Amino acid sequence: MPLLRDADRENLRKELDQLQTPVRLVFFTQALDCEYCGLTKQVLEEIVGLSDQVQLKEYNFAIDKDAVAQYHIARVPAIAVTRVEQPKLLVTGNEQPRERDYGIRYYGVPAGFEFAALIGDILDVSKGDSGLSAQSKSALAQLKDPLHLQVFTTPT
Repeated sequence: MPLLRDADRENLRKELDQLQTPVRLVFFTQALDCEYCGLTKQVLEEIVGLSDQVQLKEYNFAIDKDAVAQYHIARVPAIAVTRVEQPKLLVTGNEQPRERDYGIRYYGVPAGFEFAALIGDILDVSKGDSGLSAQSKSALAQLKDPLHLQVFTTPT
């Protein structure tokens, strides 16, 4: 049974029609000890089903250790939102699209307010622009050390 109502699905399809570049949702799951992995996968599959510009790549957290390390995943369920960029210069004709990772991660089920935030991030990653002002970008460029920023939300 679908999670999204027909009207919501249609509105979301219109939002996703704005995508300029493909986006890949890299999903980390596992079969055991992951209460919300199945529900998270269902949410992602419904999103992916609404646009050919949204791709889903799934990894097993317990088995795919290289991918876990590559994406710096700490627990499951987890989603990395990445941009799929086509090569700008074709030399051999065999160049493959590359993935650009902005470090956006979701842990847990993207439901409620988190669902809207995930859709907003998909749209922003597709544009390749954070929407930050030049002043904010300049201030962030001044940072000398890595910054680990986390936003926690809880259902009410």
